[in-house]
Amino acid sequence: MEFNPINAIVHNEGCDLHYWYQGKGPLITFIPGGNGHGRQFNNIMAALADRFTCVTFDRRQMSASQVKVNKRLSPPQQARDIRAIIQALGFDKSIIFGSSSGGIFAFQFAHDFPEMVDRLISHEAGLATLLPDASEVIEWFLHLLEVYETRGLEQVASEFEAKLIGYDDEGIPKTVPPEPENPRNFWDNEFPVLVGYTPNLWRLKENKISVGVMRGVRCKDAFFARAVDEQAKILECPSMVVPGHHQGFEVETKEFLPYFLEMLDTLEKKKTSV
Repeated sequence: MEFNPINAIVHNEGCDLHYWYQGKGPLITFIPGGNGHGRQFNNIMAALADRFTCVTFDRRQMSASQVKVNKRLSPPQQARDIRAIIQALGFDKSIIFGSSSGGIFAFQFAHDFPEMVDRLISHEAGLATLLPDASEVIEWFLHLLEVYETRGLEQVASEFEAKLIGYDDEGIPKTVPPEPENPRNFWDNEFPVLVGYTPNLWRLKENKISVGVMRGVRCKDAFFARAVDEQAKILECPSMVVPGHHQGFEVETKEFLPYFLEMLDTLEKKKTSV
């Protein structure tokens, strides 16, 4: 389907959240990660709009969703922002898809508002504290913060992006870049919180959330891909290796889509069997 969304704004806790939606049917909410902008989901939304209502948004303090004074990231507030958008569209619940830190916020949403989750797919949520080599990865995170504070945005972005495996693979289209202010907000206000933050996945399991996790085949042994395996162990949930890199849903949408739909079907069967 041609991408032709409706744009809207909902005000929540001091922020005008800019969101856009298209389609008809059950709601899928697409949650951006550290790059902050929802445009990365436009391709998959267009592909699904004939059977789902699809919505995405620019997260708080990112792209169009600005505030007067930027503040430190609050994952529970991010979850409340997601709730505000779902409610603004007139839905009681939604299928949730989050990637990278968007996957972390998806888990947070399911923790805080389990009754609003239809099914949840988390794609490469980088929960480093779950890894067997968590100490090493966390120390690298702390090193990155020091690099940012002492050597600046360009240097820390270079070191971090070196871990984003697969983006330079031959024939792979480039992703849509975020607005220039987004990386600054990420390193100033989000990364320091995300370094050691892990939502209570055991509570999701206890609440019988219908959840599945995904890792991209191009990401190989990147920390955020390996973290998916640990999430699957804790949640005892379906896990998939899917086409693409960390944003494969954006640039290899055609290849990614069958896996996405298969996961939704798997989670629907799991939900009805409980």
